[in-house]
Amino acid sequence: MSKTLHRRLPVAGLVLALLLLTLACAGEAEPTPTPTPAATATPTPAPTPSVGDILTTLGANVAAMTSAKISMIDEFETGAKFFGTTFKSMEAEIEAPSNVRMMVDVVAPGFGFVEIEIVRVGDRTFMKLSKDAPWVPLPLDQVPFDFTGLAKIFSKLPLTIQQVSIAGFEEVQGHRTIRVEGVVDSEDLSDLITSADSGYSVTVTMWVDVDEFVLRQLRLTGQIYDDDGPETSRLINVENINAAVTIELPDTASGQ
Repeated sequence: MSKTLHRRLPVAGLVLALLLLTLACAGEAEPTPTPTPAATATPTPAPTPSVGDILTTLGANVAAMTSAKISMIDEFETGAKFFGTTFKSMEAEIEAPSNVRMMVDVVAPGFGFVEIEIVRVGDRTFMKLSKDAPWVPLPLDQVPFDFTGLAKIFSKLPLTIQQVSIAGFEEVQGHRTIRVEGVVDSEDLSDLITSADSGYSVTVTMWVDVDEFVLRQLRLTGQIYDDDGPETSRLINVENINAAVTIELPDTASGQ
């Protein structure tokens, strides 16, 4: 083989290698570009309903309750009165339309702490003044708390409440609520608190469930009875809404 051919072979090999490399690169698919993730849209918060809508819907839902468990305390222990005793706390079950069973803790002069029990079924009401006392009839107009009157109060609330406003959002009993505040005349509460005296302004604070628009908590601040101090605050919790409950009159013969 000639020297000239020897010199050309390396050059030819180099050219062939470059040609093969070029063809290989040309055969490779271009990488698929990674798509840019779309920006996550921020959900638009639901608008806060108007006070009028809240009160109207709340009134309808309170009227539709078939049952509930209700508790009340004298929040600052200001000495609110109850049948001549000092009211401390109360728990009640209500069954629509007019059945109520309540236990009231009071401090009675000369007796100390006493638990009073009241049961109402329809138009008949009985009370016993201590655990071991006999059941005695109680006229309807003397029942101090008429929780069957909640529906009446809330149906009239859009007309009776003044200076009403939305005061914020809070969690109550594990539920997110809208806090609504306003002022009512004490006599407008007589459907709930029997024989409420007139002439006082009571601040009403309601905690209304954001999702279900039911009442979760209620605070009544101010005098409702003449004997109340001006700073009296009754805090009411509403639970077990529409849970099954049966309330019957006591067996007055046995005292049970």
